[in-house]
Amino acid sequence: MTTQTYVPGTRPSQLVTNLLDSYWDTRSGSIPKPTIIEKPYADAQRIDLRNTGDHCLVSLAGTTESFITLGMQHRIFEANIDIDFNTFTSRERMYDHMDEVRRILFAKRKDPTDFLLDGFEGYANTAALVAIWGDTTSNSTITLLESARQYGTNSMRVGVGSGGNGEVYRGFPSTFTIKPYPRRLQQIRFFGKIDSSSDVIGVTLRDASNRSGLYRTWNVTIDTSGFLEKVVNLDATASASAGTWDPTLIDEIAFTSLAANRTFDIDHIDLSTKEFQFFQYQSFRENINNFQYWSSQMKGQYKTHGEPVPELA
Repeated sequence: MTTQTYVPGTRPSQLVTNLLDSYWDTRSGSIPKPTIIEKPYADAQRIDLRNTGDHCLVSLAGTTESFITLGMQHRIFEANIDIDFNTFTSRERMYDHMDEVRRILFAKRKDPTDFLLDGFEGYANTAALVAIWGDTTSNSTITLLESARQYGTNSMRVGVGSGGNGEVYRGFPSTFTIKPYPRRLQQIRFFGKIDSSSDVIGVTLRDASNRSGLYRTWNVTIDTSGFLEKVVNLDATASASAGTWDPTLIDEIAFTSLAANRTFDIDHIDLSTKEFQFFQYQSFRENINNFQYWSSQMKGQYKTHGEPVPELA
């Protein structure tokens, strides 16, 4: 029997959880982010919701498939999603939460499987930034840039000295939302620019405990003085690599081979599984028979059209 490469199955409810958790905008504290929980809970069979405070439960309400094209070798795949709000603060807060979720779903409808790894908005200053982002070359100066960005108010600046190439790296978050991505990750997108000229940099995934022994690097050209989106498709052949690839060991992303005497600005780094093409917001209703807290439900649907079915090829 042929042994095939294992890829973890798609979890639509987890994708929505990641999307909401990473893209939430508190409006400078006016809409505090509720606790966003995938149901069933990933790390336990039970959770104390009464003492969790305002929370949002994301669950899969079932899937449907329709087979299309000659030979029925492709499919339309739809995954129904329920988003339940339980709010203790106030009824207005529940509606604020609903509006923010709706905003995210509309804004990311064509990129609905993204996880915003870093938009650089949560750092108070450069000291906070360099506590997360580092440099193994000792030739890069990392600063929080407030004067230029693609989105929001901040980006990251990397100034490389004359002592050789520089780099900047950070680890993946240890929270449960990111754990499946080293295996399911299909794309990395970010916005970058350079102060002058151009440079071919590396986008590297690696094992933090074995940086030179287990990594893959995809080369990207940075050649504009304004922010421009760069896309790395991980199914493309890597420009450089070392070691026997084991995605379960990959826990760090780095921008490598940054040219000496150049300044690079980076913003809005997205990780994506690309497992669905579109998210369709459908409905919202308030539950009026609950007297312990304010409660409501939103419904939506992941949609993919024309996906090949390998088993039918």
